[in-house]
Amino acid sequence: MNNQQQTFSRIQNIQSHIVNSYNSNNRINFGNNNNNNNNNNNNNNNNNNNNNNNNNNNNNNNNNNNNNNNEIDCIVIGGGINGSSACYQMAKDGLKVLMLEQFQEAHDKGSSHGDGRIIRFSYPEDTYIRLARLAYQEWSEIEKLSNTKLIHITGGLDFGFENAQPLKDLIESYKRNKVEYQILTKKEAELKFPQFNFKENQLIVFQKDSGVVYASKSIKTLWSLSKRFGAQILDNKKVSRIKVESENLITVLCEDQSVYKAKKIVLACGGWVNQLIHNSQLNITLPLEITQETVFYWEPKLNNTIDYTQYNNPVSIFYDSNSDAYYTLPQIDIKGVKVGYHHGGNVLENMESLKLPHKKENYNKVKDFVGAYMPGLNNDKECHSVVCHYTNTLDWHFIIDKHPRFANVIIASPCSGHGFKFGPATGKLISNLVQNKPSPIDTNEEFLLKRLISNTFPKRISA
Repeated sequence: MNNQQQTFSRIQNIQSHIVNSYNSNNRINFGNNNNNNNNNNNNNNNNNNNNNNNNNNNNNNNNNNNNNNNEIDCIVIGGGINGSSACYQMAKDGLKVLMLEQFQEAHDKGSSHGDGRIIRFSYPEDTYIRLARLAYQEWSEIEKLSNTKLIHITGGLDFGFENAQPLKDLIESYKRNKVEYQILTKKEAELKFPQFNFKENQLIVFQKDSGVVYASKSIKTLWSLSKRFGAQILDNKKVSRIKVESENLITVLCEDQSVYKAKKIVLACGGWVNQLIHNSQLNITLPLEITQETVFYWEPKLNNTIDYTQYNNPVSIFYDSNSDAYYTLPQIDIKGVKVGYHHGGNVLENMESLKLPHKKENYNKVKDFVGAYMPGLNNDKECHSVVCHYTNTLDWHFIIDKHPRFANVIIASPCSGHGFKFGPATGKLISNLVQNKPSPIDTNEEFLLKRLISNTFPKRISA
């Protein structure tokens, strides 16, 4: 059983959490509406009593927060790539936005940190190529607005054995979507990219527009632009729960007892999203799996004369005989070439779970890949490693959708390990969803919750 099959088997065990909660109208069943109404009335009575009691205590900070937040259009929970992109897009559109981040700016505890991520058109699905086109445009605008370079184009290689299904699907996708590409021979590819050593029977696809996005630098830039457009951002603000008061009012309660109110809310908190949903009694469990992924950096061998930096070394994705994927990024800030085994990490129960050592067998696979395909690197031992997290859906697509019952709650951010590159584009989708505007692109309903109702989950086989 390969790595994708193992992950699929594990994640099928939790599919009932969402499937069993849907009724025949494809909406989540939250129980008897009359009971809910009675509970809401009781809650309202309790809230009134609590409010009366609060008038007699010294919670002046909370009262001040309430007075200052009545006009907030949207609160964003989570300041990673999706949260900060949504905050930026909404603030740019003129909305009054508050973003709450439980850690500090560009922290390393989630999925949005590090020196680089791959940006590319190399997807077999038309939806992601449309999303990539929008993302390139949005990144370009962000670079202009901030006067900051965030993307470097390196060109990109997708390669593997001739019968690799992901590569066949990729070429057909390029043809359908009129994306320029080249098929390179082994000799042509090694002459153009001496960093790599290819096999005779391999299919090598080159696409000129691939490159790297500077990850942590991008987060800092999005925070800065969001503030410039009027958004308020508070870090070290962990949200304990949210309460949907009405279709136009949501109350957010933080661990430090501060309270914020807004018309709508975006849950962009990655691997923490189910925990917040459960604490808030929103009566839904998203069928997600959190994995702890490790990427490794490998230095060139002594007396090396090949340039492995971003200025001459392309990004790459390799598919082995099982269609498992390995990816490489050139040297950017951290010394060495970054190499990862896609979806090769340990499964975690939640984001607070004890972190485990990387799987030995998968580490050895990465070492073997480096030795076979990038022989100029020293694969005896990595020079550096970085841990991040994937928040995976059943089919490894995204979730960008309204809560099935509460239309002013938007769920966004589970990106299954391939979402960073799209940040400003998914931020645009989220912003339009908050404002009830049409989506800027046709997503073919691939990001909606209702797709997870099906008893079969067609799973992505490409990176």
